[in-house]
Amino acid sequence: MRVRALEQAAPVLREVCAAGYATGAGPRFCLVHPDRSVDDNNVFALAGPISAELGAPVLAAFQYDGDRRELEVWRDGVRAHRYDSWPDRDNEAANDAPVGANPAAFLDFAAGPVDSHRQASALADTPIDAEDKDVDGDPGYVWAQALHRDVLHALSHPNQAIRRAKWDYYHMRGAPQALSEVLDSTELVVLGTAERPF
Repeated sequence: MRVRALEQAAPVLREVCAAGYATGAGPRFCLVHPDRSVDDNNVFALAGPISAELGAPVLAAFQYDGDRRELEVWRDGVRAHRYDSWPDRDNEAANDAPVGANPAAFLDFAAGPVDSHRQASALADTPIDAEDKDVDGDPGYVWAQALHRDVLHALSHPNQAIRRAKWDYYHMRGAPQALSEVLDSTELVVLGTAERPF
């Protein structure tokens, strides 16, 4: 989940998030990694209250089983946009086209110049880079992480922030050494009942 700069957002995050971690993601953004096993503490449940309290847009992201990515944009406590890379995943007869592939919906989250072609391609589930294409010849990304990476890359986020954005609460708790490397001296804020991972 992407929200305002960490120092501005931390008081609200401590109030709203029952358990999780937050890290910086550049001068205007931070990442929130809530413990989704706690009731009403997943990214989509928290995005509305956080956007309302901060008065800033929030981008909530969730990945299902490595092959489906959902993104929601929240403004002033209301969901303003929803993207789903594979909405009918469980219905084999359905159309596999993403829903909500509107690049303009994500412009509030640009950290610099926007690569419109890469962003539109990623949201359309059409990878530009050959290594991200399905080896079986099926259209689309092999992994939803690559789609998310391309969306954030198109919005000019640095590689370190993109690497941290791919992690969730369980990655952070389960791999303290790797987390320490990914943080690369970036502050880690412990939220609610979460324990410090290292």
